[in-house]
Amino acid sequence: MKTIFELCKPRSDVLEGRVRDEEFAADLSKVVNATAVPEYANPEQFFRYTYPTRGLKTLLETVCRRLSGKGGELNSVIRLDTQFGGGKTHSLIALVHAVRNGNDVPNIGEFMDGDLILRETPRIAALSGESIDILDGSTLEPGVKSHSLWGEMAYRLAGRDGFERVRKGDEHHIAPGSDTIMELFGDEPVLILIDEVSGYYHRGEERPTVFPRRAWE
Repeated sequence: MKTIFELCKPRSDVLEGRVRDEEFAADLSKVVNATAVPEYANPEQFFRYTYPTRGLKTLLETVCRRLSGKGGELNSVIRLDTQFGGGKTHSLIALVHAVRNGNDVPNIGEFMDGDLILRETPRIAALSGESIDILDGSTLEPGVKSHSLWGEMAYRLAGRDGFERVRKGDEHHIAPGSDTIMELFGDEPVLILIDEVSGYYHRGEERPTVFPRRAWE
């Protein structure tokens, strides 16, 4: 039987010490905003360095079936439940690339059925709880600052008009009603990815005037 050292060979850049520690930290918001390192930002490179685990393949198939209309019976809400460092952010990044650039990835067949690659890219709202400034607001564009996940989601789905629809609720950290959410979704496929929720609530908990505990327990 071969040892793990015989079966798994690090890439040359790792062996030569040319990879910085921070490059190993996956960041969903940087991928979406095109500011991530190539290993995460480039779809072809990302999938070349990613192992097609059974869980990842199931996730990609489930989501793409739902978005393509070929799996209407599938659950529309999926919760990724792993321990710290278990690959949640990596899986969300894989979803972004598969949905946006599936046709441009040479080895996409290792991860999902080619027939499930979407012909049109759905609207995507990829939200990272670590990047949202709860108190001072995160600048989305000049004159637009989001203070909550809801505000940024509205902006990512429907631009400035969508944000204005929920601006008051965003300022007071109050979730919009279901009718408003349906307006933001519209009649087109929508993919919403939420990462680092615990960090978002932890920072809010430290400011009771912003996130009263009774409001989210």
